[in-house]
Amino acid sequence: MSIAPYPWHYPFSLAKLGEKPVRLTLELDEATREQFKKTYELLELPVFKADVEVRRWRKAGVAVKGNISAETVQSCVVSLQPVTTQIEESFERTFLPEDDGSKRRKSSQDDLDIEVDFEAEDPPESFSGQQIDLGAVICEQFALGLELYPKAEGVEVEEAYQPNPEEEEAEDEREPSPFAALEALKKDLKN
Repeated sequence: MSIAPYPWHYPFSLAKLGEKPVRLTLELDEATREQFKKTYELLELPVFKADVEVRRWRKAGVAVKGNISAETVQSCVVSLQPVTTQIEESFERTFLPEDDGSKRRKSSQDDLDIEVDFEAEDPPESFSGQQIDLGAVICEQFALGLELYPKAEGVEVEEAYQPNPEEEEAEDEREPSPFAALEALKKDLKN
């Protein structure tokens, strides 16, 4: 996949958002479908539908919840045959305005170790102005649902290109790196 700007922009005005959630069903027009195919290197994109719910979150924030249903046709990484894949991606995102006043002062402790909890919810993203680009959110989720290395059923990599198990064993048995040796020396000095 190439690094490119999002192939689709769907600005959602927050002025439309009241107390009740707004539900949208979004589909691609032909020009946008072609842009998706080009950006994500697809052979075909016969089906694409996104169901999205946008609602207020906290005081000034916005929550976006949705589901993407798509059918893609990609090239097999081995044989270049067409490979059809079904994508069903659900997502939830939260947004807070950049100037919501919740930013705290930076302390000297902020530059120390950072612990990452992979099970925790993602922090809210920021937005500015009175719009959120739902197209960008949907494009990100769609890209996450794509098969990175599509392989046609029954296709095998030729033996000449398969990894050699002996080389892999030799790689595991190689000498430790100089940094590992320094780490061992450091431990010995402490004891």
